Amino acid sequence: MYNTIIFDLDDTLTNDCENIKQAFKKVLEYKKENYTDEKFKIFYNIDKKTWKDRAEGNLITPYEDNIEKKAEWLRASRFLKYFENTIDYNEAVYINNIYMEGMKEKVVPRDGAFEIIKYLYDKKYTIIIATNGPIIPLKTKLQKLQIEKYLTTIFSAEEVGFMKPHVEFYKGLFKKSGNPKKENILFIGDEIEKDIKGGIENNIDTCWCNYLNKQINTIYTPKYEIHKLEELKEIL
Repeated sequence: MYNTIIFDLDDTLTNDCENIKQAFKKVLEYKKENYTDEKFKIFYNIDKKTWKDRAEGNLITPYEDNIEKKAEWLRASRFLKYFENTIDYNEAVYINNIYMEGMKEKVVPRDGAFEIIKYLYDKKYTIIIATNGPIIPLKTKLQKLQIEKYLTTIFSAEEVGFMKPHVEFYKGLFKKSGNPKKENILFIGDEIEKDIKGGIENNIDTCWCNYLNKQINTIYTPKYEIHKLEELKEIL
């Protein structure tokens, strides 16, 4: 029987694409460039590939022993790639700071996000947020979703320097959460290769938020699959 529910945040409880777009526009304002959908598509693909490569262990930073510098390098590297090395590292770091502030401005919730968190809170579940996303905009996002007061633990990959599905992410998450029994945990997320794979490899049940009605083409099969958040009421 579950008593602890762990949610991914970006693209599970939020529509992260709109959030990223708003932040990217701030970067272009700084560079005195006009926004276009094509520019955003290029950056969005760089951003997604950066985090996918990192999560899969295909991207090694120069600062593996320094969590803060590692996070800085990863985030700055996206802008070095986007601007095709026409900026230096220090400017890339500065631009990333602008981007991170922009991430706070527009938070678009998934349909029913607040309602399902409040429902689970009222049902006496322990509710945890566990995200690969950065710490800086994290609390602002939760505040704008109006769910912060319902949460027991908020955990970011930046706290340990490893992302889902890496085992070190889950070690840090469980430690911060007070080591709940794994058989009592349900992990809910939108990405098979991060949320579902990570849950399965760490012996916890998973629920896949398949908002886009994708076909599963992987060995990592979630215990549950939903297409909208309110369907969780049929499980919990």
